[in-house]
Amino acid sequence: MAEELIEVKCTIELMGKPKEAVMDSLKKIISNIEENGNKLEVSEIEYADPNEVKDGFFSSFARFKIKGNVVDLLGFVMDYAPSSIELLTTRDTKISMTDLQALMNDLSGRMSEMDQRIKIFSGQTVLLSQQLDQLKKEMKKTNNV
Repeated sequence: MAEELIEVKCTIELMGKPKEAVMDSLKKIISNIEENGNKLEVSEIEYADPNEVKDGFFSSFARFKIKGNVVDLLGFVMDYAPSSIELLTTRDTKISMTDLQALMNDLSGRMSEMDQRIKIFSGQTVLLSQQLDQLKKEMKKTNNV
């Protein structure tokens, strides 16, 4: 594993409703990051007050610093998809071929898993749409009788 530590400043954004659920979810995400096997060090956490966006939906974000090795930080990025990342470390970082290979395989596996989920959701959407159309036809027949 690459042992050089890298520090970054990240922002994770959320939108949802009700307002309280947005803040609770953000705090839960940060807690999950902090508890992730003690591989990453989280500090200087700032939470923004939720703002109403539209139709009762609220948006908020958490900004924080996080420190870890390149492998763990890239895993964090893949898991949590922060909306912004600012590198604070000023020196170059090296990664071994073994770690790079592991990262590429992990990324490939996660992308395949997401692709599979998208295909499943897409198929479910088509089925639900067909069932809805069928129900509409049956209701129309019932109302016309």
